[in-house]
Amino acid sequence: MKRSAKVIPWLVGAAAVVAAGVFFQARLQTHEDKKVEKALAVSSLDSDIRLTNMDYTEVQEGRPMWRLTAQEAKYYEGEQKTLLTQVALTLFMDDHQEMHLVSDHGLLHTGRKDIELWGNVTARVPQGYEMHSDKVYYDHAAQRIGSHSPVRLVGPQVDLQGLQWHYDVVSSTVLVEGNVRAVVRGFFGARTGGS
Repeated sequence: MKRSAKVIPWLVGAAAVVAAGVFFQARLQTHEDKKVEKALAVSSLDSDIRLTNMDYTEVQEGRPMWRLTAQEAKYYEGEQKTLLTQVALTLFMDDHQEMHLVSDHGLLHTGRKDIELWGNVTARVPQGYEMHSDKVYYDHAAQRIGSHSPVRLVGPQVDLQGLQWHYDVVSSTVLVEGNVRAVVRGFFGARTGGS
């Protein structure tokens, strides 16, 4: 009887810790969902133009810079913003390679041509890497993509995780920062298969 009396407080304590963790995670997810809902709900009331199956290519000096497609686009002239759903962004690089990004939602700042993507963002970079994050920002003037939310970058030889990510479109270089964890394959010239 003494043994079971000692186990019960531990079980109750462990259950309380698990319940608190589940509550905290649910609260955090609800907060993120409300931010997206707020961006969509406030803007959806007074959009000046609404398009379905939007397809736009930004061209500078006869050269395509990027292509943006969305299932739905709501343009707000006063704010110079276009709210997007089911977004695909293709960046065209100098070496004729392309970078492809997809997300659930996006926002095009039409004046400066910067693009925000959020919700299940996946990017495929030319070197064969795929990036997963919750939010990404494309700076058109700097031709740089950045994410200040946790990121995972997976490629042929490396699997990186960090707290933020930047990709320079001009130089095709990737930088992962903040509590970086990496798994590197084939670094020491290991061979697989038979001779």
